[in-house]
Amino acid sequence: MPQSRNMAPHTHPARTNGRSSLQSGRITTALMLAAGKGTRLRPVAGDIPKCLVDLNGKPLLAHAIKALENNGFKRLVIVTGYRRELIEDFLDRSGTTLTIETIFNEHYDSVNNIHSLWLAGKSLNEPFLLLESDLVFEPESLAGMIYPDCIALDRFNPEIHSGTTAKTTECGHLKSLFLTGSMTGSTPSLDSTHKTVNMYSFSLQTWNKLQHQLKRHLDTGNLDSFYELAIRDLVDVGAIRLKVADFSSHWWDEIDSVEDLMRVHQRLNQPVWH
Repeated sequence: MPQSRNMAPHTHPARTNGRSSLQSGRITTALMLAAGKGTRLRPVAGDIPKCLVDLNGKPLLAHAIKALENNGFKRLVIVTGYRRELIEDFLDRSGTTLTIETIFNEHYDSVNNIHSLWLAGKSLNEPFLLLESDLVFEPESLAGMIYPDCIALDRFNPEIHSGTTAKTTECGHLKSLFLTGSMTGSTPSLDSTHKTVNMYSFSLQTWNKLQHQLKRHLDTGNLDSFYELAIRDLVDVGAIRLKVADFSSHWWDEIDSVEDLMRVHQRLNQPVWH
């Protein structure tokens, strides 16, 4: 397993906003995974990281930072990799009220996001929100994710959704995850299937369990897996319990390809983004 977890994070000081501390129990720390190369966006984005792709005159990362600020977050940890110097430069000029730390995943071109999440272990000792850097979303959608142990889910739309899907319990908790390429048995019917938004919140207790499960996979050479594999393992045996945050009434999207970017630009041309 690649060993780089002892690298010191790079900190970008916050611009003081003077707001008081939030009520106990609310999450004020976020973790963003931004190490990937974004090869499918190269035809229009060139060699910049996905999180710096322009949306309405601002990088995708700037929209995410603003949404976090608007929802009372204080700290952001970003796992970088490909062209990390471009991300660092943007953060130095961002003027954000967040305290931002970056962790470099030096193996970004040979491992998947399961390794990036594991790398964040030594920098996170509190509940946090996990999100991926290619997400665009309405800032108010985070209201359902500011408390620990939640998973953001939307109704599955086969016309635009792919990747990990989920089923839920009658009482509104995650029942099971279905990862692309690892589904066993029968495929869940579409009317009972949800799409993961790639946004989770974790309590410290859940995070400790998840770190152990991530390490188990990495120790067995599972370097090219998604971190959802470890979450699925823990949910399947009842070791963790995640409450569903319903995103079906919120607009969000994931930008992996040129087609995704075109769809998002068409949406943002409408007066729904500020």
